[in-house]
Amino acid sequence: MLDIAATTPYFRFKRGKLTLLLETCAKDKISAVKQMLVHALLAQGDDDAFADVSVDTIRLYVQQQEQFCQLENNSKVSQCPVADGETIYFVLQRDNGTWEAPHAADYDADAQDMEIV
Repeated sequence: MLDIAATTPYFRFKRGKLTLLLETCAKDKISAVKQMLVHALLAQGDDDAFADVSVDTIRLYVQQQEQFCQLENNSKVSQCPVADGETIYFVLQRDNGTWEAPHAADYDADAQDMEIV
């Protein structure tokens, strides 16, 4: 694992088929990273699909072996179990107050089976 304390790490943020690449700082708190993610989602302009998204309605997870580990808001990026370039999964809070489950589908795997003509 790369020592991200000495770098400006980039992470892939995934939810379903959506992937966003964001640059962070090792000293950033997860809450600040979530705010960057909210700004990026709002910039998507996807028919207001993310209009109600806020730092409080997003959770971030990393996959470790076969389970997901939630990243806590007060932790710094350098304190989290992540490496530069790693994928961080984000989930949203539903209208009824429950949370989506993290989903690590590998949509790129399907690309191998596709023939581009």
